[in-house]
Amino acid sequence: MVAGYYPYAIGASVCGVLALLFYASGINLTAFTGKIGTGFQEKIDRADMTIKPEEFVLLLVGVAVILWLAIVLLIHTSPLISALILPMAFGISILGGTGYLKFRGDKRVGTFVNQLELVLRMLAGAMRVGLGLRQAMILVTEEVADPARREFMRVIGRTNLGIPIVDALDELCKSMPTNEMQMFAKVVRVQQQTGGDLAKVLEKLAATIRDRRRVIRKMGALTAQGRFGAGIIGSLPILVGGFVVATQPDMGGALMHTFPGHIAVGIFVCLECAAIYSLSRILRFDV
Repeated sequence: MVAGYYPYAIGASVCGVLALLFYASGINLTAFTGKIGTGFQEKIDRADMTIKPEEFVLLLVGVAVILWLAIVLLIHTSPLISALILPMAFGISILGGTGYLKFRGDKRVGTFVNQLELVLRMLAGAMRVGLGLRQAMILVTEEVADPARREFMRVIGRTNLGIPIVDALDELCKSMPTNEMQMFAKVVRVQQQTGGDLAKVLEKLAATIRDRRRVIRKMGALTAQGRFGAGIIGSLPILVGGFVVATQPDMGGALMHTFPGHIAVGIFVCLECAAIYSLSRILRFDV
């Protein structure tokens, strides 16, 4: 009975020791988490989230602690295993948070790419009637929706500070890292150096982007069956394991509350992660 409280005692002791160390060393927790969160700043900006980096780090810590307590309550591990699960919970929390930021960022970048063809055609049309590139961008921001509107407003804001428009577009390439945006920035830079009909070049670039999107959609259709099959195969072990735990108490107890069962679950998790990674690499194409 007393042994069941060991995991909670270990968790409370770890949290208490960390709190005492922070207090004794005089470290500002907000500044400390802010330094750790600088690595998430670019991903947070790309995902267009209002959360601060230090708040995101504290959120990951809270999720890791809750996940650790849930696992300990579920499988009733020994004190040693409970201590080993704690860094694993932190790793899962960091991977999950990073994956969520990547998902939000990729979704926003994809929306931007879908808008870029229209933006280029609007820029070309505005330049044909005599507007400069900067004035054409101001006109475009009044017509398009986010995220293109916000990103090009940032470009205009940088030019208001005296930054050349080609350098401002290079900064946009960092926040929206796509091949289409890089081509746009390079086209503008070459035109600024050599001259030429930029409106005509932008129309050709818009046509190229349209063709690339057509190829990407065709690739998605051709790989749909493989992705659907990968989802089924990947979910089968989880569904079968949940069915066994729910319907066979003896087997479920052996799997969740014994050391060999914990080893089997660990092997399953490792193999599942390896399969997801392998399938994601196989189904990835660069256009």
